Amino acid sequence: MLAVRVLGGRARGRKLKTVPGLGTRPPLVRVRQALFDILQDVTPGVMWLDLFAGTGSYGIEALSRGAAGVVMVEHSPKAVAVIRHNLEVTGLGDRAVVICGDVLKEVPRLARKGRRFGVIGIAPPYFRGLGPRVLSLIDETGILDAGGRVYVQRHRTEELPERTRALVLAREYRYGNTVLSFYVPPTDGEDR
Repeated sequence: MLAVRVLGGRARGRKLKTVPGLGTRPPLVRVRQALFDILQDVTPGVMWLDLFAGTGSYGIEALSRGAAGVVMVEHSPKAVAVIRHNLEVTGLGDRAVVICGDVLKEVPRLARKGRRFGVIGIAPPYFRGLGPRVLSLIDETGILDAGGRVYVQRHRTEELPERTRALVLAREYRYGNTVLSFYVPPTDGEDR
């Protein structure tokens, strides 16, 4: 079983449990480290939405580094049990909400409840075309705070749009076969 540890912040060094089997794999350490290096000035005090949360490693890392709170959405009950275990062992569960459900249904539900997020992470299973669909949902529901950021973890061969109605692709970083794509709302003067 792969050893995964929290990389920084309050719970640094704490070991996280992973989901047995190949269906849910945590992100590579260098990808997780790069993500939080890129978002280091954004994370403290911000609400995160971690979609396709898997083992919860992104959301837990955000909490450890000072995020105000994290909502994690994961479809697999086995993975949800692992996330809850990891929140317990890190002592970060008081600022987390874990939802066992379909991301495509839960994003609109969160929006109807008036929830808004400063960072939204999308790390879907590869090769299912879910990244573009969730980006469209973010547009439709308006759950991203003004000035917020969205990142999508994808395989290098998967396509994402350069822009959506409410988001512009700002930057991409490649780590082997994994790409992190960052979206932001258009700046003043850019067409929407």
